[in-house]
Amino acid sequence: MSFISTTPKRRDLFGLALLIAAMCILPYFGLSRYVTGQVTLFVLWGAVVVQWNLVFGVAGILSIGHMALFAVGGYATALMGLYLDISLWFTLPIAALAGLIMSLIMAFSTFRLRGAYVVVVTLAIAMTLYQLLVTDVACFRQTQTVCYSFSGGARGISRYGDFGFRELLGYKFIATGNYYLALAVLTLSMIVAVLVFYSPYGQAFKAMRDNEVCAASRGIEIRKYQTIVFAVSGIFTGLTGGIYAGVIGTFGPQVLELPILLFLLSMMVVGGRGTIWGPIVGTAALAFVDEAFRDLAAWRNTAYAGVLMLILLTLPEGLSGGISNLANRIFGGKSGEAGK
Repeated sequence: MSFISTTPKRRDLFGLALLIAAMCILPYFGLSRYVTGQVTLFVLWGAVVVQWNLVFGVAGILSIGHMALFAVGGYATALMGLYLDISLWFTLPIAALAGLIMSLIMAFSTFRLRGAYVVVVTLAIAMTLYQLLVTDVACFRQTQTVCYSFSGGARGISRYGDFGFRELLGYKFIATGNYYLALAVLTLSMIVAVLVFYSPYGQAFKAMRDNEVCAASRGIEIRKYQTIVFAVSGIFTGLTGGIYAGVIGTFGPQVLELPILLFLLSMMVVGGRGTIWGPIVGTAALAFVDEAFRDLAAWRNTAYAGVLMLILLTLPEGLSGGISNLANRIFGGKSGEAGK
């Protein structure tokens, strides 16, 4: 008990250990391949939102081009697997490096910008990447009568390999292997997020978010810390993109389209922007809502939007903020930094 009550950081790490332990036993509840695949997908989305939250929520940099970091990581894995015919495991460091390079491009592009200008520039970078991919129609390789472009164009890339779980675990457990790999990257992303959140760097990021002028007057180098937060987020987002490519088996420019961007942004906002547990809570909530409304056909988007509006109107601080406030009322005192 002393470990749990010592510091908010230790409480959050302990809570993360409990969450991961619970998720580790999830496949043993007899889930179907479809359900396991859907859970795996949302675990990967959760890892992306956790890292996006460091930039958008914790540091207050209004970057909405984050999926470009994910896309370059996924394409790095897919292209190397397709053209170099190497194990996708060896492509993951390159995917992380690709995410880092793209994140630095975004950081350098927004050094002199603030607010809505950052939104426009980061979105423009992502849309430029999208246009480069979908307009790639020049023949790069030919198979019999079919001609393929280098990046696959609007169709994307497939048949570049996988992580070999069929050979390692058998056909029956491919989905389980993919799930645990996705869970590993989520765990790594959450550990990094918690450590950054409570580190001196995290305090500097929050100072930048709350009052940039005041933070600069206290000796915080805005450009330096902006570069750091983009770099950390870029590494793990690119890595997640590489794992996504290997798990799903196909990768294309669709990951850069607006619906996915808004879906992941909704996870962050609904869960609680700038909090530790907000991305996880938001991802879990919207995963449940998405599956619950799957059979509503034309009314699905309307019902989904209605739920989002209800949550945001009743819980402006997000679900994690609402849970934190409820815990304060029940138990009294402070519940720690997890909901802040």
